[in-house]
Amino acid sequence: MSLTRRQKWWIIGVETAFSIALAAWVLVRLDRIFEPVALLVAAIIIVVGDLVTVLLMERFAPTRITIEPGEDAGRIGRALTDFSSDGEGRVVLRGEQWRARARSRASIAAGAKVRVVSRRGLLLDVEAVD
Repeated sequence: MSLTRRQKWWIIGVETAFSIALAAWVLVRLDRIFEPVALLVAAIIIVVGDLVTVLLMERFAPTRITIEPGEDAGRIGRALTDFSSDGEGRVVLRGEQWRARARSRASIAAGAKVRVVSRRGLLLDVEAVD
């Protein structure tokens, strides 16, 4: 399962609200709501909670596609859209949607098999598979 950008922001937002509630509870229990050190502790709780959430999402989000020599089986995908005149379209690879650019000027139709040649950030260079 791949999380959308909106879902990731919702997770971070809910976690931040939880961290704020936890920090407020700690401040009330310590009976030091407006002391600078207590407010610093609350801020640290919130920031650490957010960092842990982001790191866990990065660790377990299935967006780590590496392209190495000899990994042909994992590099075959399917075109989701027709590639436009500038050679860009969308492909699905290992269950994830990616922006892609056709390596050659040959047209690639939706549903055609494509092979990933290289990756530059979040853009895949692909070629049609015979």
